[in-house]
Amino acid sequence: MVVPTIQSYPHYKYITPGKLVRVAPTLAVWGFATAAALALLGSDIPIVRADVLGRIPLAGKYFPVQTGKEEEED
Repeated sequence: MVVPTIQSYPHYKYITPGKLVRVAPTLAVWGFATAAALALLGSDIPIVRADVLGRIPLAGKYFPVQTGKEEEED
C-alpha cells in the first residue's frame, strides 16, 4: 500500500522561491529604470547632484558640484 507523504515548500504567504526566480529579472529591470529616471529628474537639484549623484564611483565626475562665490570666499 502506498502511503501519501505531505511535502511542504518554503514560502512567505504566496511567494515561493520558484515564483521569486521567475520575477527577479523583471524586478531588476524595473528597479534599474526607476533609478535611471530618478537620477535624470534629480540631476537639476543641487543637493541631489552633490550628495547622491556626485558620489557614484564611475559617473561622479559627470555631475560636478557648482559652488557659489560666497562659498569660495569662506
